[in-house]
Amino acid sequence: MSYKNHIKGTPSEMPYSRKVMSQLAQSEEFKISGNHSKAIEIAETILLDDPGCLAAVEELADNFLSLDKLPEAEKAANFAIKLSPTSYIGNYVKGFIELSRGKWENALQFLLAANLEHPNNPEILRCLGWGIFHLGKKIEGIATLDRALNLRPDDPMILCDLGVCLLHCNSFDRAVTLFERALAIAPTNERAMECLEAAKEFRKKFQ
Repeated sequence: MSYKNHIKGTPSEMPYSRKVMSQLAQSEEFKISGNHSKAIEIAETILLDDPGCLAAVEELADNFLSLDKLPEAEKAANFAIKLSPTSYIGNYVKGFIELSRGKWENALQFLLAANLEHPNNPEILRCLGWGIFHLGKKIEGIATLDRALNLRPDDPMILCDLGVCLLHCNSFDRAVTLFERALAIAPTNERAMECLEAAKEFRKKFQ
């Protein structure tokens, strides 16, 4: 699982100064626009003055993850959780990294904690559903991915994850439909292309 969405939402809200709140807002704007390096730069500036600023640490974790800098993302996530065990961004990032390692049970501990603090977040649910499915709870995993899709129906990652799980359950028709939807939204998505081709081949072979 080497792909990710950043968590779309504000970091933990604390009684920060106006200056810090302004900086956090700027960091979040850069993150959403895809300028993760600039977002990290602003968060690090905040931490120079206040090394214990949870929201800035969470911004580091989320942006490092988006840049595939997993060691840095994990270090920041660990610190966020140390500052606040209920940090949903810290727990999400840790859960995502554990998923990428195939450590399903470890991942679920963090993702369940993230979901508890920030329920109905489609990205958290996507990762949670993927992990649950790979722990062998296929029906529950698919149901969780369906929840994520209902919340964000135009997300190619959710469409592909759900499609892959359905493919493993021999639900070829729906898997094909989901991959086709993903390609309609993101025509150059290589994963969707490959999965659609495989789904059609499996459908032809087994039906």
